[in-house]
Amino acid sequence: MKHLIDPGPSRRGWHRLQTALKCPRLFALKYKTERPVSGMAPAEALVKGSMIHIGIAHHYALQMDEWKGKEDQLFDPAQAVIELAERQPDGQRATWLGYVDEVVEVLLAYQLHWQSENWITKAVEHELMVHVFDDERDESLLYTQRVDAIWEHPITHKIFYVDHKSAKNWSNRLLGQYSISGQMLGYQMIGQKKYGERWGGVLLNVIEWPKGSKSPEFTRVPVEPAPYAVANFKSTILHAEQIIHRYAEREPMDWPGSFHGGACWNFGPCKFLSTCQWGGMK
Repeated sequence: MKHLIDPGPSRRGWHRLQTALKCPRLFALKYKTERPVSGMAPAEALVKGSMIHIGIAHHYALQMDEWKGKEDQLFDPAQAVIELAERQPDGQRATWLGYVDEVVEVLLAYQLHWQSENWITKAVEHELMVHVFDDERDESLLYTQRVDAIWEHPITHKIFYVDHKSAKNWSNRLLGQYSISGQMLGYQMIGQKKYGERWGGVLLNVIEWPKGSKSPEFTRVPVEPAPYAVANFKSTILHAEQIIHRYAEREPMDWPGSFHGGACWNFGPCKFLSTCQWGGMK
């Protein structure tokens, strides 16, 4: 049976912690309760982003020594896109399959565009790990992040963490928000600690979807350094972990809600909005 790479979140990563920082009750409802699988597919951008992401992961995995001679055990990039769609729940599968042709077309254009690149792929969908010491609890806490790819520059041999980003409209003006995002700060913190002088930074591998008659566009841009934020990111990790620890024994609805626009209504309502309005789920 062929292998499909797992692009899911890491065990104790930023997605988990940023949820606790955004709204402790949202964290509890999301991570401490069992909920039925939704019959509605995620938004188009998320579906297409996940599909192009898995295709690119398989594209680079097949270039690694790890899979040399075993290529027949790994889905080729286009097959991986189809397989990911086929594995979705019954109520969502048709939506995912409806995007397959478009995503595969962009994936093939990506492969053609970068066919002469000479970056050395060291890892794909790799879980990064670091321990952060919590003085308040007198224990070392595991922090993880899953990086899309690790590349080595063919000339300088510096190491870069690569994050694939698909967008309907890309602008370099977005770089400012990425430089200060927890995901990127975590990459920088771990990369600096692991590689020292060999650390090159974080690279965004951007895929811009086609619009009308316009072809897809591809670019790569380094994430701007944020040395002060990186140096203080450990305290943010610990703050989020302390929130989780403080309320760990409570029922989800007894965790405090944030009750502000960014948490309750961000491009639409939080999926637990009615739960917070009317109660329930004790």
